[in-house]
Amino acid sequence: MLHTACVRAGAYAIAQGIIVRFPLAKPFLAKSVLDSLAKNSPLRIQKQLIKDIYKQHGLKPANWETSAIIAVAESSAAQLVDFGQLERKLKASLGARVSGWLLKAAPLAQWAPEMVAVLARTWAIGRYADSVGRIRKLGSDMLPAPLAKNLKLPANVLWNWTEEAFELALPVLGRIHAAGSRIRRG
Repeated sequence: MLHTACVRAGAYAIAQGIIVRFPLAKPFLAKSVLDSLAKNSPLRIQKQLIKDIYKQHGLKPANWETSAIIAVAESSAAQLVDFGQLERKLKASLGARVSGWLLKAAPLAQWAPEMVAVLARTWAIGRYADSVGRIRKLGSDMLPAPLAKNLKLPANVLWNWTEEAFELALPVLGRIHAAGSRIRRG
C-alpha cells in the first residue's frame, strides 16, 4: 500500500509539474488525462494513504490527525537529491531521446526535487501514520513522537521508486512531448 501510494504520488507530481511548466500542451491532452491529474493530486493520495492505514488498524483519523501527520512527515522527509544520479535514472527510464528532450525543455533543477520530495514525504506520511495507528490501537489518544529512523526512506528504495514513478508517468510525458511537437510544427 505504501509503495503504491509513493509511486502514484511521484508520478502525478511529475505530470502536474510538467503541465504547470508547459501550459500550451494542456489543450492537446485527452480529457481523461486531465481528469486523472485533477483527481490524483499528491496531497489527495497522501490523505487517502492515511485513511487506508488507519482502516487497517480499525481506526478512523480525525481531520487534525491527518493534518498533524502530514506536517510531521513534511518536516521529517528532507532528502538530499543527487541530480547526476537522477539524470541517469531519467535516461534509463525514458530513453536517451525523450530524456534529452525533457532535460532541454524542463531542466531537472526545476521539477525533479519536487517530485522526489513528494515521494519521500509520502513514505514518511505512511510510516508515521502506521506508528500513530499502532499506538492509538493500544488506547493512547496522543500522537507519538516521530522516530527519525522510521521516517527515513532508504536511498536505494527512493531511487527505485523514483524510477517506477517516471515509468508510470511515461504515457503522460509522451503525450506532452507529442503536443509539443505539434505546437512546434503548427
